[in-house]
Amino acid sequence: MANQKLLNKLWFAYISALIMWTALTYSNLVQAYVFNQSFAYVQESPEHPDDPFVYTADFLLYYNDAVMSWECARGNKIDVWDPQLQNSYLQKLVPHVELKKIFYSQYPPYLMVLCMPLSLVSLDAAYLIWEFLGLAGIILSVRSLLSTTLKGKFERAFTYIGVLSTFPAWLCFRLGQIGLAIFPALMWYWDALDRKNWFRAGMLGGFCLLKLQYAPILFITGCFLGGLRFFAGYSLMGLIYLIGCVAVLGLDNVLHYPEALKMGEISGGQITGVSPESQQNLRGQLVILTGNDGGVVHLVVVAVWAVATLYTAFLWWKYRANAGLQSDDDRRRMFMILASITMLLQLVTSPHTHKQDYIFVTLPAIWLIYNVVGNYPIGEAAMPGVRNKNLILAIRYLLLGFPILSWFFFTAPHVSGLIEQKIGLHIPALPIQPFFLYAVTLIVLLGLIIRDTASNTNVKTAA
Repeated sequence: MANQKLLNKLWFAYISALIMWTALTYSNLVQAYVFNQSFAYVQESPEHPDDPFVYTADFLLYYNDAVMSWECARGNKIDVWDPQLQNSYLQKLVPHVELKKIFYSQYPPYLMVLCMPLSLVSLDAAYLIWEFLGLAGIILSVRSLLSTTLKGKFERAFTYIGVLSTFPAWLCFRLGQIGLAIFPALMWYWDALDRKNWFRAGMLGGFCLLKLQYAPILFITGCFLGGLRFFAGYSLMGLIYLIGCVAVLGLDNVLHYPEALKMGEISGGQITGVSPESQQNLRGQLVILTGNDGGVVHLVVVAVWAVATLYTAFLWWKYRANAGLQSDDDRRRMFMILASITMLLQLVTSPHTHKQDYIFVTLPAIWLIYNVVGNYPIGEAAMPGVRNKNLILAIRYLLLGFPILSWFFFTAPHVSGLIEQKIGLHIPALPIQPFFLYAVTLIVLLGLIIRDTASNTNVKTAA
């Protein structure tokens, strides 16, 4: 009873701190909007007074894509992948800031078509609509995940606050990032697979083609589980994308997209938007360790991503083959654990993963708390057969502490730089990408838990 009272007090203090922090950080977004700093502004740098940093939000790219798409739709078949042309259109949107470096859009052509309604209103109005629709999508998709998992009112309230209070979520809103649209689609994709709504899962998986790096594993997983009905939904979404792109942008722009993607990813610093040195994946980690983003790094990253995707596909094939031998509870538990592993592996191995992409940790957080952690440490763990309960505790605190950890990962380098500037104390930076390390740690812990459970089962069977 004493432990429960202490835990309740700690929970109250934690959730109160998150609420206050969320109010503080999101008020910063309101302030930026009021002072016309949501999209682009010049930030003076004491270290580089002659080369000030120009902040640009991702939403500018989507609005600019919409403007260029309408240009194509009116019959002016421009090359939408021309960097100089993109920048000239962007410059018209933010005439008060000189865009010396090209802020390049390498998103798939169907994103351009989907964004077309944005330019029917002003940039400011479109941004507000985008942000509120993103907020609604996050809340509704998290609600769908919670409807079949965590039941307590407090648990659900904490989940909403926890998701929105993380740095990746805040960054999505600060940038007006496409993650605000992909997040609900991706959450509903896994939820549809869980509910065995195969055709809907296919449509949602097809919509997530906006994140091309996730396309292979989402397609393979859906086809393994949903068969022809999933394939039909996925194909229909892809066909809608293709017809829309060709009709609006023209066949030439569609066919030239691979070249644009290549240029965006390996431009060698000529354009902004990719920033391999700050990516929170294997690529970003290798860039820190080697000091470059050359061909060897690209080859290693693509090879590891391909192997990880194929291995994950093998796990899903094995899951499907063994599904008939398990109880409904065990099968659903393994489905959610495997989905969590899939998302974490894609975050750490895919060639393009930024800090804001770690908003997708929401899926492992909800499903692992429900299927692995349960009410531990006061009650029993949800996953039976785990002998080493320290593994459960580690998973528990890493997931529940992510809102705080995510901000620490972001602020630590800035704090060390400020300390050095103010008092001259140099704190050497660790050669790690913190979000990458966090996800790898979760994967390792999950592997150890599964191994521990399997070994315990084998001991009981032998006895």
